[in-house]
Amino acid sequence: MRTWMKHEDPNNKYGATFTLGNREIVLPPGAVISVTRGEFFNIPRLIINGLINQLIMKAMTKNEDLLYAELSGQMQGGIGQTLTVWKDGKRMNQFRTSGSHNFARKFFSWVFYSGKVQSYFLTWPHEGGLPSSEDITNFVKTYGRHFDGGKLKKKANPPQFKQDA
Repeated sequence: MRTWMKHEDPNNKYGATFTLGNREIVLPPGAVISVTRGEFFNIPRLIINGLINQLIMKAMTKNEDLLYAELSGQMQGGIGQTLTVWKDGKRMNQFRTSGSHNFARKFFSWVFYSGKVQSYFLTWPHEGGLPSSEDITNFVKTYGRHFDGGKLKKKANPPQFKQDA
């Protein structure tokens, strides 16, 4: 059975990252990376986001289509970010639209879509090694769908990668 590992940054006592799987994974053709990021969560939203993540994390451990997951949070800045890597987009979407994730999406969307929260969402195909956490954060903020307090500010516009012939 797969289990989550907690990693704490010694330079930041108010944040942690939980991982499921090996970050050194080499992504096969067809794999997709999906990132959800929220910034400026207030304390109640951070708590609710953490509880929702606990519910969804349990379902992720049982999903064989999930190759890797990384959930991180930080009190300073009210940040929560979820990175998941899937065998393909169809399997990711099946997880997203069913079970605990679908329940959380329907009933707790206000956590990401109201107040002063800045939200970013992006899914893109990727092969090879997994980029660093910092590169992924920059990528989702640059190319992802962006909401400011629930208002769409920018549609997702990931760069188109050409396949090798």
